[in-house]
Amino acid sequence: MLGKLDDPTLRAYIVWVPMSRGAERDVPTATREVWDARARHYWDGEGQLIASYRDVLGGFDEPVWDTFLLYGKDAKWEGNRPPAPAYWMHQLGSAKRPRVKGLFWDPRVFLERVKTLVGS
Repeated sequence: MLGKLDDPTLRAYIVWVPMSRGAERDVPTATREVWDARARHYWDGEGQLIASYRDVLGGFDEPVWDTFLLYGKDAKWEGNRPPAPAYWMHQLGSAKRPRVKGLFWDPRVFLERVKTLVGS
C-alpha cells in the first residue's frame, strides 16, 4: 500500500508476533518486507495485542494475526482495548476456506479502502 500511495500522512504500524515459529531475533530481517519511512515496526512477544483484538474484531477462535487493519485519522486508543478499525481483512486459512469470520485478504480491495480513508 505504501509503495502505491505517496500520501505523507499515511502511516503503517506493523506488529510482529510469535506465530509460525517467529521470534524477536527475526524482526530485523522481517522489517525489510516493509521498509518505507512511514512504517513503524513493533514486537509483541507476549501476544497481548493479538489477544486483545479477539474481542474487538469478534469471530476469532485464535489469536488475531496475519490481519490488516485500517484506521482513520481520528482513531484514538483509549483504555485497555484497541479501537475498532474502520475496515479490516485477514489471511487466516484461504479465500475458499477462511478460518475466521471477516473478509479474506484482497490487496486491490484493501488499497481502494486505503485511498478512500486518506482521500486519494
